[in-house]
Amino acid sequence: KASQSGQPGKSPPMLRGGFHAGLRASWALQLPVYALRFPGPHSYTGEDSIEIQLPGNPILLERVIDALIDSADQRGIEARRAFPGEFTARAYLNGRISLTQAEGVAATIAAQSDAQLRAAQMLTGGRLGSFAHDLADDLASALALVEAGIDFTDQEDVIAIAPADLLDRLTNLKQRIDDQLNRSVGTEQLQTIPWVVLAGEPNAGKSALFNALLGRERAVVSPTAGTTRDALCEPLTISTAHGPAEVMLVDLAGLDDQDAAAINRAMQSAARQALDRAELILQCVPMNENQPPSIADNQVLVRTKSDLPPTLPTQHSASSGGGTQHSLAVSAFTGRNLEVLCQMIANRLADRAVSLAADALSLQPRHEAALRSAAVNLSAAIDLVAPIRADRSLGNPELLAASMRSALDDLSSLAGDITPDDILTRVFATFCIGK
Repeated sequence: KASQSGQPGKSPPMLRGGFHAGLRASWALQLPVYALRFPGPHSYTGEDSIEIQLPGNPILLERVIDALIDSADQRGIEARRAFPGEFTARAYLNGRISLTQAEGVAATIAAQSDAQLRAAQMLTGGRLGSFAHDLADDLASALALVEAGIDFTDQEDVIAIAPADLLDRLTNLKQRIDDQLNRSVGTEQLQTIPWVVLAGEPNAGKSALFNALLGRERAVVSPTAGTTRDALCEPLTISTAHGPAEVMLVDLAGLDDQDAAAINRAMQSAARQALDRAELILQCVPMNENQPPSIADNQVLVRTKSDLPPTLPTQHSASSGGGTQHSLAVSAFTGRNLEVLCQMIANRLADRAVSLAADALSLQPRHEAALRSAAVNLSAAIDLVAPIRADRSLGNPELLAASMRSALDDLSSLAGDITPDDILTRVFATFCIGK
């Protein structure tokens, strides 16, 4: 059942109520459904909303949406499917979230690794916006005093802010921006997470090693060769000198060009593409098989299944259980040398692995450009006030105010608008000029 509810001047009206059994009658199904009402302005979008929760079968969802739209049309209520990103856009336009938080929602949806997800959560949680807002708030207070001094340049006894005080404030703001830029990670770095690919012939123990390194059963392991059909990708956390970081661990189908079947050709094509992209290749060869004659610079020979008894008359250096820069004997079953292998990966990719530092913000190009522009404008203001630090008053307040205003505009693009009215309010709140 649906009832029309709305207020004068609001369009389109909202649907309120529950589902009539008739919507499900033709399906001959009885499924649990929850309809939760979120009245504005406290909903996600700031508007009256109803969230429908039901089993996540795509066909079922499509039928419910179609039924709702048909029911609305029959009652003369305008209804349609939302455009991509429309709910988040409405939340932004209605002041429920900032632009950086909206960007965080998009980044959360697109995240493919823990580092990307953490970076997106920082945006969604408003960490960048809060940082920029604190900077903008301090800068706006300083700007209010500078502009107050412009209005009273003809009164020598009125000193809104001394040059030394202003210089200290501007220097502190510039240093905070520089520190944040130095600790931040660009989104392009998160998107270019280095690939560590497990390669080898079919049934070489790649999938078992893949699961062992991840610490969970991600790939199907079977003694039957050819179980892995596609390239499986999962982020792997490693320890570096700079703290935890991530690489992308990739399990491939066994390399076998002898099978001419179409599906094998597709498997081999996917494997070759992953190998071309890999920054480090773990060449998996069981201990009881002869190792390849040579290992490339971007490869590590991993002697898998080292827990099995030896059958070859002559074992190579890796069979002793130790490892070199290019070889290591491991066992996915006993865990032998897995930590050593992770450290070997970390040593090879320490400079390219994606940092998981808790205080490292991920900056999209727009964010980084705004912060760098703010730093440049603050530097211009510092250059103007530094030579007159010992003076009693500002000799060029208009130029100072222009540079500070430009920096404030840069920060406002991340924190939200700070209007001229806000500056005027700060003048009267922080500086008293009599009645």
